[in-house]
Amino acid sequence: MSISPETIMQIDAISAAYIDLAFAIERHVEGFVDAYFGPPELKAHAKHREPAEIVTALASLREELRASDYPQQRKGYLESQLRGMETTARRLAGEEIAYRDEVRACFDIEPAHTPEAVFDAANAELEALLPGQGSLAERIALWRRSFEVSPEVAQQMIAVIAAEAHARTGTELIALPENDSVEFALVSDKPWSGYNWYLGGGRSLVEINTDLPIRAGSLLDLVCHEAYPGHHTEHALKERLLYQGRGWGEHAIQLINVPECVISEGIATLAADMIFGDDAYVWAAEQIYPLGGIVGDPEREARIAKAQWVLRALSGNAALLLHEQGADPEDVVRYIMRYGLRSEREARQSLRFISTPLWRTYTFTYFVGRDLLGRWIAQGDRVERFRQLLTEQMYPSMLLDQ
Repeated sequence: MSISPETIMQIDAISAAYIDLAFAIERHVEGFVDAYFGPPELKAHAKHREPAEIVTALASLREELRASDYPQQRKGYLESQLRGMETTARRLAGEEIAYRDEVRACFDIEPAHTPEAVFDAANAELEALLPGQGSLAERIALWRRSFEVSPEVAQQMIAVIAAEAHARTGTELIALPENDSVEFALVSDKPWSGYNWYLGGGRSLVEINTDLPIRAGSLLDLVCHEAYPGHHTEHALKERLLYQGRGWGEHAIQLINVPECVISEGIATLAADMIFGDDAYVWAAEQIYPLGGIVGDPEREARIAKAQWVLRALSGNAALLLHEQGADPEDVVRYIMRYGLRSEREARQSLRFISTPLWRTYTFTYFVGRDLLGRWIAQGDRVERFRQLLTEQMYPSMLLDQ
């Protein structure tokens, strides 16, 4: 069966080839294509290619892109995406790529080791915020346990948070597509804590992992991250405006381990702050915690969260230890526990994520994305710039150049 004329008219040759090559990689790396909601014919007719052939085809497509009459911003976006795809294909073809070079090429960022003194300073702040008996790790664990809730209570809290986040996103940030919807589900045995599966047509399934305890204090950020105004909001708007509105086929597909992931995770990690700001913990204490019989301390929670955010960069150090320095996995677990104040169970979950082949480089997208996008939106009107991130083709080096 041939591809229909309607498909060809809707998606041009370069973006059709982009989709074809993404599915060629997916045949070798399951999960590389995170979502697809474009013409079914393109997926059905995606060619099987050997990795070396994929590398050659991607290089040819980059040359074709450079010679095209695409707008410069679209060219830059696709150029960075193709470079990330090519890096994955090169590894599949057997090429040895240094870990730091792989991160750099996949994500259009500069991976860096964070000095342990940064984590020590954050832990000193936590020491002051959580005085008492026992080690700081024990006190952190006790404090976290005070927020633990059952899956049933968590589902009630999620429903309330999602409704509020949806309303605030629509009134304070940007109009959402008509009939957009997000379904939440609790799952287990996953390497991640939460995941947005974008289904197309303004619909998402968000899965929340119950391998580790569910904490009420984390749910507001998680729901905003995965849904409003985070991943779901970005995906739904770009599908409507860029794919449906402009026929740009590259936005009918979402990929893993490419520069768009840095932008997406940056958006998602800033999401709660964009609609709740300094009131986040006050709102949670008043509207969410009573559902679980929890009494909040908003001011202290905010300061603890700020100190703990600094520790997110620890995952990048752990990944560099494992993949660049060849550290023993048990030493990596101890490193995470020492500087991240994590239980052994939590540290092993972090190790699982950075050890999983699909996700081995991904951990940098969270803290690098937040820092990069946070600096960029602070240089102008924060709301207007956040809207740009939600609706336009952006890539990391583009933001660095502005």
